Amino acid sequence: MAAVDDEYGDSSDPPFKRICARYGLAMYFVQLLEHGIVNALVWFDLYKKTRGRWTPEEFDRYYDSRFSETLRELSKRLQKFAEVPEDLKARLDEANSRRRFLAHHFFRETAEAIDLDQVEQVIERLEDDRRFFHETDRMLEALLEPIFERVGFTKEIRGRAEADYRQELEIKRNVRR
Repeated sequence: MAAVDDEYGDSSDPPFKRICARYGLAMYFVQLLEHGIVNALVWFDLYKKTRGRWTPEEFDRYYDSRFSETLRELSKRLQKFAEVPEDLKARLDEANSRRRFLAHHFFRETAEAIDLDQVEQVIERLEDDRRFFHETDRMLEALLEPIFERVGFTKEIRGRAEADYRQELEIKRNVRR
């Protein structure tokens, strides 16, 4: 089995450091998926309730309240408000299982593999989880695209908003120097 050698920790790093780097990356992609679902709910639920005219306070309250829910609860809520394709439903169920394992069992369950010098297998599993969460998030984005277009939140507008945000970050970064 070839050693994973990339910007997330290479084979010369201590094994536990490499595993922690991959674990953090997998959990980051879980959070991206959770945020994607909450963003989808803004459009499928809040947008409909307010006809697209919510106050900043309503938005913040709605957004914050969704993050008190589990990934499973978010997925079920999404399915209440949107026609979610069967393949995405199945992936959301699996995402919940994978996330639960990572959050509650990963280190305890893999301690023996680490002790037995099976680091590469552990890293490959984490990379598989990362890819899975990323692909599931992409499927969710595809579900949202027609809605964005319908309400006028086109790719061009989103691209400009992202560019503006990146410019704002760069200004903040330069001020801190």
